[in-house]
Amino acid sequence: MAMVKVTLTTGTAQQFTDGATDVHVEARNADQMVKALEAKFPGLGTAIDQTMSIALDGVILPDPFLETVDENSEIFVLPKIGEIGRAS
Repeated sequence: MAMVKVTLTTGTAQQFTDGATDVHVEARNADQMVKALEAKFPGLGTAIDQTMSIALDGVILPDPFLETVDENSEIFVLPKIGEIGRAS
């Protein structure tokens, strides 16, 4: 299993990781990554599933959960396009 770096938006980081925008977890695919993020930062995995998108190596994927990740993967967690600018 690889140690992957996940980059979060500032708002997400402030809400779940005490401000850290780059976090590291062990995972082989995006599904394991989300589960590891949930274990490390309770609520983050659920938020990703419900209101966020995952960009892997520059491509926002509609269903990324079986995509392979490794230590060289560029991973960003972003608000879904329809969620940007919505009031909470």
